[in-house]
Amino acid sequence: MRRIAICLIALAILSGYPLQTAHAITYYGSNGLVRVSSANNVFQGDLWGTFNFSYNQGGFSVGTYKNARGAVNLLYGIRQYLELGLSQVVYQDQAIFGNPGGGPLRVSLKGSLPRYAPSTANIAAQLIGLIPVGSISNVEHESYYSDKPSVGGMIVVSFDSNPVDLRRSKRLHINLGYMYHNDKSSFVPSLAGTSSGGKNTQQLLVGVAAQVPMRGANTLFAEISGEHYLSENPNLLISQTTTGAPAFFRLTPGVRSQFNKFYVQAGIDITVSSNGTYGSDGDFVTIYPKWKFFAGFQYRIFEGIPPTYRRGRSMRISGRSYYGYGRSGTTDSRGVGSGVIQNIGEREELLDQVERDLQEIREQRIRAQRELEELRRTLEEEPGR
Repeated sequence: MRRIAICLIALAILSGYPLQTAHAITYYGSNGLVRVSSANNVFQGDLWGTFNFSYNQGGFSVGTYKNARGAVNLLYGIRQYLELGLSQVVYQDQAIFGNPGGGPLRVSLKGSLPRYAPSTANIAAQLIGLIPVGSISNVEHESYYSDKPSVGGMIVVSFDSNPVDLRRSKRLHINLGYMYHNDKSSFVPSLAGTSSGGKNTQQLLVGVAAQVPMRGANTLFAEISGEHYLSENPNLLISQTTTGAPAFFRLTPGVRSQFNKFYVQAGIDITVSSNGTYGSDGDFVTIYPKWKFFAGFQYRIFEGIPPTYRRGRSMRISGRSYYGYGRSGTTDSRGVGSGVIQNIGEREELLDQVERDLQEIREQRIRAQRELEELRRTLEEEPGR
């Protein structure tokens, strides 16, 4: 019975689900954290939904202001190495002046380099489109987005200390991207008539994030992300700054927890570069916030088909139903337990044991066949018996 149980465990592992799940849906609509994307995609057929929320407030000589933002996101695994993300800003305050409204729709298509076994390094390319379906653009205290369609792309690289089990892996993500905004005729002051701004805005997007697993299903993470303006429409808020360079960088520490299919992450944005101030009615206000609280709530709507990795004896194991073997405290008297096989070495030991048991079963079957053949010959030689 023990051998049968071991064989069943091995079959479950060989056809099991890899621990390559979504972390969160970023501002750009891809699998990742807050703004920094991961090179790992969601499973084929997976559908994830997320609501992201952020808030900050402050004051100036005229009074106080608040800035809230809410976005609804969907992320779908089209193929094993291709995902489609949609991120719609459903509510956006204008921190200083103007009424709240909806923001843009971001469309993300991200493809990762195919792997036939878990790898410590993964690379992906992401295409980003921005469609201005809402009334809000060029707003204070938010990353810039135009009132015209914009396009861009990003290269994403991820490194993992434990690629077999990403939930227990220390992870590092590096992003480098570019956005082109077709906005040279946008935000022209009314006194200037129909004159053009003269330049389209171009941004260099950068991001670095680190994740460290904690006890249970909790993860600590920190991002450094920002935008550097390669060129800008002279009518943008960032172009009217009286202090600070046309760039913005933020530090984003946070924590992420899992509750079955439900995920929660929260933290705070802290500006680590110049906020960029500009004069408005005699009062200087910041374009970017000194701080901002954020939270995200994610749910797995449909479960897709995870890939199976096979190369030698390296494979990933199930994220929902798996067994421990050969680890102290995780096995019962039959050698089967509910612990986690945490490294490839133990899986190799398990498979070696399975191969030995299968070979012994084959030999026993051959001996049994020989004995049956001898018995058959004996019966044929002695028909009277």
